[in-house]
Amino acid sequence: MFFSSRELLVAVINGKVEAWCHFTRPGRFDESESDEPVEDVAILSAICFTPAGLECCDDLLLAAMDRMAALGCHSILAGPLRDQQCGYVGLPPIGHGVGIPDYDVRVSSLLSRHGFRPWGSYTRLAVTTAPYRPPVNREMMQFRRTTRSECSGVVPQQSRYASAMAHMDIEHYQLVNHRNGDRLANCRLWLSDPEAQVMSCSEAILDLSVIETPGELNPAEVFLVSVMVQSMATRCVFRVETVIDSEDSTLAEQLTTLQFEHIGGGQRWKKEF
Repeated sequence: MFFSSRELLVAVINGKVEAWCHFTRPGRFDESESDEPVEDVAILSAICFTPAGLECCDDLLLAAMDRMAALGCHSILAGPLRDQQCGYVGLPPIGHGVGIPDYDVRVSSLLSRHGFRPWGSYTRLAVTTAPYRPPVNREMMQFRRTTRSECSGVVPQQSRYASAMAHMDIEHYQLVNHRNGDRLANCRLWLSDPEAQVMSCSEAILDLSVIETPGELNPAEVFLVSVMVQSMATRCVFRVETVIDSEDSTLAEQLTTLQFEHIGGGQRWKKEF
């Protein structure tokens, strides 16, 4: 599904592969999990080249752009972001996906030369689970006394989402009130499928797409995230990461309180035909 001949381009110099790029069009599947539901949007999922490939990377990108235009795309977003559609989630060094990492100056320069412009900035955060001590205050203690967390597996139903996440185990967590059964908070973790091992089995990704208010955790969600992180060490998962919009200062502050630390950032780049 991901590496069709129409969407994967390879540059060969003197019989050796020196550069390649891959684009996807998740919107054409019209699936609810897609971050890019518009059919004419293409995602430049990856463009990679060796030092020798520098001489052909411009031609490779132009060929990819021509291919996207021929397939009916009118805009391009470069770089996987909180990837659930492109199939690269968890692959080092992509992790959750921050678009084009800030340190990748060659790709940023390449995109800039061909008319791409920055389209959003993103921050990558991570926390170590061993040792991990969640913050303690009256509100957190109240949640500890009156709630429990429940975990269930998620089986993707849409074909694109299922294929993109086939190497990950998706766990959905809920915080439940003991007294009345109310569901107070939702959150998800993505862990590496032990048989696939695309991502290290000692790492997990915190998916905040199911929280009540994008860009901010409510008190119950703060507590649920702390419970999830604290439980990971017993499963030999020693690092949990997530990606947030850089402009979400409240969420960044809340995650910092939960001992998440800044480990990098990136940008999405956009070009319209």
